[in-house]
Amino acid sequence: MEYDPKKAIKILDSLQLHSSIISSEQAALLFFKKGEVYYVNDFYLESIIEHKKAYNLFVEQKDEYNKTRSLITLSAANLRFENFEKAQEYALEALHTAESLGDERMLGKANNQLFQLHFILEDYSKALQYIQKAEEIFAYEKDTVSKIAIKSNEAAIYLKQKKYNKALKIYQESLKLGQNIKAPQTIVKILNNIGFIYIETKEYPSAIQFLEGAIQLNKNINAINAAPYKGLGYVYFLNKDVNKSIVNYKQSLTIYKQNKNIPEQIQVLDKLITLAIQDKNSEEALNYQIERDQLQVELQAIEKEKLLGFATVKYQVKEKEIELLYQQQTNQRNKWLFGSLLITLSLLLILLGAYLYITKLKAANRASKLEQNLLRVQMNPHFIFNTLAAIQNITLEEDYIKSSNYIAKFSKLIRQNFDYVRKEEITLEEEINMILNYIETQQLRFDDSFQYILNLGENCDTKSLKVPPMLLQPFVENAIEYGLKGKKMEGILELNIFKEKNQLCFEIKDNGVGRSNYSKQHRKSKALHATDVFMERLKLRKKAEEKTFQIEDLYNSEKQPIGTKITFKIKIT
Repeated sequence: MEYDPKKAIKILDSLQLHSSIISSEQAALLFFKKGEVYYVNDFYLESIIEHKKAYNLFVEQKDEYNKTRSLITLSAANLRFENFEKAQEYALEALHTAESLGDERMLGKANNQLFQLHFILEDYSKALQYIQKAEEIFAYEKDTVSKIAIKSNEAAIYLKQKKYNKALKIYQESLKLGQNIKAPQTIVKILNNIGFIYIETKEYPSAIQFLEGAIQLNKNINAINAAPYKGLGYVYFLNKDVNKSIVNYKQSLTIYKQNKNIPEQIQVLDKLITLAIQDKNSEEALNYQIERDQLQVELQAIEKEKLLGFATVKYQVKEKEIELLYQQQTNQRNKWLFGSLLITLSLLLILLGAYLYITKLKAANRASKLEQNLLRVQMNPHFIFNTLAAIQNITLEEDYIKSSNYIAKFSKLIRQNFDYVRKEEITLEEEINMILNYIETQQLRFDDSFQYILNLGENCDTKSLKVPPMLLQPFVENAIEYGLKGKKMEGILELNIFKEKNQLCFEIKDNGVGRSNYSKQHRKSKALHATDVFMERLKLRKKAEEKTFQIEDLYNSEKQPIGTKITFKIKIT
């Protein structure tokens, strides 16, 4: 029977609707199960949200076993987002808890998770230590699939270190284990890797044998994989068997086209051009070269788009000015030809054209200025300098993983700002990833003096919902800078996102000092206000969304300020 993840989520949601009649233990397991379903279907953000809820309940219930299970998935999901410090934090806690429980299986999984972290960071010696610990733990386990996965991970390190004999020995051990279980996809990966090793060691007949085995097994399970075809193409290329090399490279090219993998297509086309020349087929070589050049242009265009940024907008405005000048010159020549009766009409047309152009130019300049203002309020120098200073302090403390994590996080934040600023819409998942990245960067600045909570509505499909980019950051920044920064006790920043019919609702709430207290202690700045830019952006959408924007000062029963709440809604289709 085919597994339907959406149906599984609906069933779990329906169970949660009856939360009043289920126990706290059952609720925790429901959150855990949802988190696992989201993770295996690549919804990593949703998985993190659900597992955090499960983790908190497991802590309250002192359920150390299930807490450890949640920690391992939390570590894996954060690693997907390149949040290395969080991934390490969760994995180390899982390791410590598994040790105290004496649970060998959980201990092995925690070590494997720490291997994944250090492997990505290219710290291969540390990665090898963790995966060998995992291998020792699973030595007496009956879980053959896990044994194979661990051995393959260990072999991957030796491949990176070019220790081919060691890697080959371990892959052969994995292959022997795999013959006793039904895990064809795992076997395919092993066959591919063995074939690659034999190519590196110039044992081409053996390489062909294993790569062809991988292809045959893929056919048996109806799987599509370009890697073994590309490997075979390379082997035959080295052996100067032009015809077989071309056949296999063409097959891999077809698959890479289906996957839209441009870099791999370019690599394969490079080889096909050389082979066509060797085969004295100049026409085919030319066709491959044209196709390769088109892909290269496409790839370069993607990179150039990031570099051009605002320069593109300025160029477009200048282009319109040149077009108008040309039109004015043409009209000036024509008025002498059409006589005195048409002079008045020509002048009216020129004036009308000038008016329309000026109107368009103002709109273009307005949009360009809005983009620049948006980027300015998003990445102000004060924030950048303070963040760099915080990263410098961590580096001086020799906490390399933490500093590496925050350098990656900060560079990713800058890249996100430049990538998204000129887009009309991005997915809700991209918006949430960017704002969480921003909040965690701010936590670094303020030494974790505040915490954040993200509540995402059950009916919010973050991958399909589209929103204008960088909606939340101005208000999150205000909450931190003007509310939580001046708070003596621990601050809390809460983000709530949910759907109401055809509207997506946003709520940003903090328990800071409040606007009235802040205004008494600080003079008002004459600098560009982020709220003005936000309102201008909503007005340009012409959906009356700016009317939903509200700022509410929060007070306790004694009418003392206890924070601020921002709400607004945008229309979705």
